[in-house]
This record gives sequence, C-alpha cells and structure tokens, in this order.
Amino acid sequence: MRTREARLGENEALYREVNENIAEVAGHLFDEGDGPITFRFVCECCSVACVAQVVLTLDEYRSVRSKGCWFVVVPGHERPAIERVIERREEYLVVEKTDPDAKEAALASDPRAS
Repeated sequence: MRTREARLGENEALYREVNENIAEVAGHLFDEGDGPITFRFVCECCSVACVAQVVLTLDEYRSVRSKGCWFVVVPGHERPAIERVIERREEYLVVEKTDPDAKEAALASDPRAS
C-alpha cells in the first residue's frame, strides 16, 4: 500500500513530467545565445489542483533538475512535512524531498535518472 507521502511525491512527479516536455521543446526551438529567455513552467507542488506557473530560464530549470528529488514551486506551496526549501528566489523556491517515501517516489519517476 502506498503511503500518503508517496502519493504526494508522485503528484509532483507528474508536474515534473510536464515541465520536462516544456524544457525539451523550448531547447529545440530557442537559442539562448542572445541572452536568457524565460519560459513558463508549472509549479511542481504536490497539489493536483494547482495551476500556478513559475517563470524560469532553461538554465535555471536545468539546475533544479540536476537532482531527482528537487522540485520548483511557487512560494507558499512548499510542504515542510515532506520537503525542505534549499533555495529561495523571489519568484520561486527549490525544494528537496526529505520524507523517505516521497523521496523514493520522486527518484523512481525521475526521467533523467540513468
């Protein structure tokens, strides 16, 4: 039986999958050689009802995605019970899964894992 924390981690992974597709398409269509271009990504919080957006450059998004248990969320959408804030920006937060079940779900669904 999956725990509540694992389900929350899986919800975040769904948003991450959407953002991975945004990053892939943006990377093919736009060249950041003339300076950083920003894109609207979806908040990767665990609420399935969330429709918030986060504005990031591709490099900023790739930095967040460098770890399989890191996610980008809008301020106020972090869940201290399952994650900790590792970076604060005015427009967004980077959170890291700390709950073992949520972290396992996040890592298991990481599309960049080898």
